[in-house]
Amino acid sequence: MTASRSHLGALLGAAAFLVAPLALAEGGPPPKQGGACRDDIAALCPNVQPGPEAHKAIAQCLDSQQDKLSAACKAQIDARKAKAEAARQACQPDVEKFCSNVPQGGGQVMQCLRQHQNELSDACKAAHQGKRGPPPAAQPPASK
Repeated sequence: MTASRSHLGALLGAAAFLVAPLALAEGGPPPKQGGACRDDIAALCPNVQPGPEAHKAIAQCLDSQQDKLSAACKAQIDARKAKAEAARQACQPDVEKFCSNVPQGGGQVMQCLRQHQNELSDACKAAHQGKRGPPPAAQPPASK
């Protein structure tokens, strides 16, 4: 049960990694972009520097100051968290199938999913369509 929980935690972390940039910086470096959180990021996290760790730093910064976030930013984060949970649930079988022996942390579960992107379930692919995570590389073109 512990290993299963560990992998579920890794999956949740992977899902959060997928949507955190969208939730907190709309896919761009802070604070240039940020959607509903742009002003919150600028006001509450002025010392966060753009770079590979910026999204994580922004998430930690905003998380530590939840009581100061605007209603719009809170709503955006809540919506993205809901999407992350849906992605976690959609990809849980794929993580168990392809990545059960992958250690948690450091993006290793995400890397494993990317390595198996052609084999992932349709549900997992759909959950990540248009995001920077694993799929949808093997997704067939939409038919009309």
